Amino acid sequence: MMKEESGSTHANSTAQVFADERLIRHFDYAKTVISISLKVPMHIKSYLFSLGSKRITQASLPVILAATLSACGDGNGNGGNLTTAQAKAASPQAQAQSPAPQAAAVPPGLYFSEVAANYRGTAGVSWVEVFNNSPAAIHLNDYRLRANGLDNASKALSANPVTFDLPKIDIPAGGYFVLAGKSSTYLKDTGKSAYILASVAPQPPATGSNRTYLPYWTDKAGFVELVTVADSKTVDFVRFGSEAAKPTTAAAWNGDNAAAFPVLPNFVSARTLDPLDNFDRSIVRLSSDFRASAGKSDWTLVQFPTPGGPNDVPAGTVDSDNDGIPDTAKVAGGKFAGLDLYSLGARKGQKDLFIQVDYMTSTDPALSPRKEALQKVVAAFRAHNTQVHFDAGNLFNAALAPADFNLSGDVSRAQVFDKCTNTPDDPQDANCGSLYQYSSGSLDVRRKPVFRYMLMASSQKSDGSSGSSGIAELPGNKFLVTLGKWGFSGLDLTVQKYKNLLINYQAGTIMHEFGHTIGLHHGGFEDANYKPNYFSIMNYLYQLDGLPTNPKGMGPTQRWYHTINTTNHVAVPGYAADAMPSSALDDGPMTNSFRIDYSNGSGANLNEASLLESDNIGRGHDAGAYGDWNYDGVQQAKRYRMDLNGSGAGILSDNDDWSKLQLVLNSHSDPLPGSAQSKASSRTASLPVLGTLVKEDAPPASLLRDLANMRSAR
Repeated sequence: MMKEESGSTHANSTAQVFADERLIRHFDYAKTVISISLKVPMHIKSYLFSLGSKRITQASLPVILAATLSACGDGNGNGGNLTTAQAKAASPQAQAQSPAPQAAAVPPGLYFSEVAANYRGTAGVSWVEVFNNSPAAIHLNDYRLRANGLDNASKALSANPVTFDLPKIDIPAGGYFVLAGKSSTYLKDTGKSAYILASVAPQPPATGSNRTYLPYWTDKAGFVELVTVADSKTVDFVRFGSEAAKPTTAAAWNGDNAAAFPVLPNFVSARTLDPLDNFDRSIVRLSSDFRASAGKSDWTLVQFPTPGGPNDVPAGTVDSDNDGIPDTAKVAGGKFAGLDLYSLGARKGQKDLFIQVDYMTSTDPALSPRKEALQKVVAAFRAHNTQVHFDAGNLFNAALAPADFNLSGDVSRAQVFDKCTNTPDDPQDANCGSLYQYSSGSLDVRRKPVFRYMLMASSQKSDGSSGSSGIAELPGNKFLVTLGKWGFSGLDLTVQKYKNLLINYQAGTIMHEFGHTIGLHHGGFEDANYKPNYFSIMNYLYQLDGLPTNPKGMGPTQRWYHTINTTNHVAVPGYAADAMPSSALDDGPMTNSFRIDYSNGSGANLNEASLLESDNIGRGHDAGAYGDWNYDGVQQAKRYRMDLNGSGAGILSDNDDWSKLQLVLNSHSDPLPGSAQSKASSRTASLPVLGTLVKEDAPPASLLRDLANMRSAR
């Protein structure tokens, strides 16, 4: 059980470390690293270690190390020699390439390497990254994290800093690890990240049950500290904004605070349980210039957080494609948190969207993604210079093969079957899984800023029966597809039209749910659904029935008939109530010409107070084609009033989906100029505008009945 600190922090005095002693220690460390990590010839080792008794200047250290490494060869079996190594190290070219002595070398140990902003105030918490800057593994549980605390239940702030135990895990040499508040029991640890909390007893004279605190800071103020378990001494500390907390060991921080994070206008927070979904801004120790001077100069504000990996995106890097991926990661040799996105298909000049696809093992074919369905989604985006990169692991190819949707190598993305999966916004059944347990436990933390997460599960209903086709964050980075128990089990998928039905239902639903995560509503810019002139897969009129190839023909009216017939249970021309099958649709889900797309916004408004059927859906009409909104089978020449979607007789508008997609996961405008930056000093923050979770309606009973009839027809 952890205790909340009861008063002011007691500082422990520390002895001053002189510059020459630091250099000797740094050189001893360099010798250790070289001896361990390189196959160094014995005569080179002797030369290197003979220098240990000599006085080494800081400026000469890079030259000596360069000479030694050169003498060891190039790492590909090509050896070197001491003479040539010394010559190369002494050359003007070698000296020009040596970094300027801007800061002392960093001694081995565990350090903070990144602190992510928390723009959500008390509506959420954020994360911090630690880095093992040593040649051996470090036991993380030999340390504790100290920070301000947020009561996970009441959202009240702790009166004093709180100390948090850290998990029993070894961080390998040169390894990174991410720590975040465990705001939900559904959040799962991985080999690169863990969720922490502290159970704190009330301070006398207060009584009552323990409080559960999460590490907390905001964009305006905060601190984090690493202390040793053995003697409670500070290992590392960083303080920013208006925070006034002091380190346990006084000399662990010098001078002014690091700056507060910049104001982000128009900020909208995803409605998420996972603090690791925070990647709006962070301060980092750059991998290219790692410093540990115990002051603000160690830290750099970056626009592209890189949790769980090297901080390899320089400050000021641009995203010219506006897809959330820095340009530096879209060129050969570029990296993002150590990830090679270029080898996975990212390129400058195109928008790149990455989606990890997990799926549950089942005999129900609806739970396993069809390659053809993913290809349809890719094709729809490619037509708009946007490349979707799915990663279904080794489902279609055991080797790394982006064309076969494998971005992981021989890694399975299969998950153990669970009869029901939902989100905590639903009444949570104890026997149901959560989308968040899968996303937090499966998606590599390094991928989170640039990958969306899709889980193909069975059902959202606690009894496992058929129901809603999916749930998605709007906006956000994760979505759920649930087509289980719809009736595809037992369907003869060797019959082309039945296979088409499965492929097209998957494709339409995937693109629909994905659309929510990138900012689209059922009415494009609004929640109003069933607008005939909103020609988008986001519209229930078109999600499962597809977009007709010709919007000027009778295809839109066919979809209108089908929806009215199966959802509103009314007769339409040629069919009694609930009797119109999807096979009656031109370019419908049982055809090869099924089409998925977002709207380009070219449809004219429909005025429900004065509808003219010859307007069709506002994109023109072919001879004999019209919008039969009153489903009487006769084209009306006069205008009439009719509420088409149950929202009252108003103006129905199309939406230009493609121009309004929110591809960047941290979706907001750039920071304001310095003069407009926030000068607030509060540890709290006003609650942000929150996104939503969109849960789809259940399919009409007639759809499930049609699938049952197809099975019985075998």
